[in-house]
Amino acid sequence: MPASIDQFKTSLSLWASGVSVITYASENQKGGVTVSSFSSVSLEPPLVLFCLAKQSKAKEAIESAGNFAVNILSSEQKQISADFASGSLDKAVVLEGLNPRKLSTGAPILDGCLASLDCLVHQTIDAGDHWIFVGHVEAVATKEGSPLLYFNRKYRELI
Repeated sequence: MPASIDQFKTSLSLWASGVSVITYASENQKGGVTVSSFSSVSLEPPLVLFCLAKQSKAKEAIESAGNFAVNILSSEQKQISADFASGSLDKAVVLEGLNPRKLSTGAPILDGCLASLDCLVHQTIDAGDHWIFVGHVEAVATKEGSPLLYFNRKYRELI
């Protein structure tokens, strides 16, 4: 008998992960989404992935733009994570309020992140109730700091 959805979600909540915000800006739509489902895929070529729920409106904008940025949040950026995870805030307004910059592809890059990976969309994969976006990393920006972590449904920090 397969695990129930609640059992599955509870077990996954026990995997500590970093927190990132995927930002995008197409001609018609801009914004961002908070994700913990981010991973490297390949060094040669440099590929990363993130998972996006199928009900997200961001899919079409990311595909239209052809690019996205993975912004790996620092421990000081809990509010940014919460804002992009909120179902009630306008993500375009949130993004504009952060005055993002650009590196290579034109995707919005957030200041203060530990790392930002500027990516071209390489592939989109249909996977259950999510889309898997694979991006080819075109440029990166990094800085020193401590990561924002998510474990057992709460933000955490390294001690």
